[in-house]
Amino acid sequence: MGPLGVWEMVFLFVLALLILGPRKLPELGRSIGKGMAEFRRASNELRSTFEREMSTLEQEKQSLHTEMAQVTAATSDYTYPGTSDYTYDDYSSSYDSTSSDSAPQAAESNPAPTSDNPGESPINTEKTESEVKS
Repeated sequence: MGPLGVWEMVFLFVLALLILGPRKLPELGRSIGKGMAEFRRASNELRSTFEREMSTLEQEKQSLHTEMAQVTAATSDYTYPGTSDYTYDDYSSSYDSTSSDSAPQAAESNPAPTSDNPGESPINTEKTESEVKS
């Protein structure tokens, strides 16, 4: 439903004149006009407050972006103490992948000494000649 046309306005005016009479109609018109003016004033105030707050938020956003850029620039140039000359390539040449393969073979060729007695140390299980004779 769109805005009122000319004939609708004439009909409403005649109806209001018949219902309210010629004395009350001007008072009603004034009070409606005052209400509409107050509504416009309040809506304009709300709009300006909203726009002011939005511009404040935009300014804060811009200042945060500026500060973030400054912090990023300051931290990207920072070198940590003691790590500027450190290279990780030093360890790549000293690592030998074949040394781990030979360790199990060495362990198989020299089995660990065992002891028949649980309380005896497995380190020195060979008996000397004097122990064998006794």
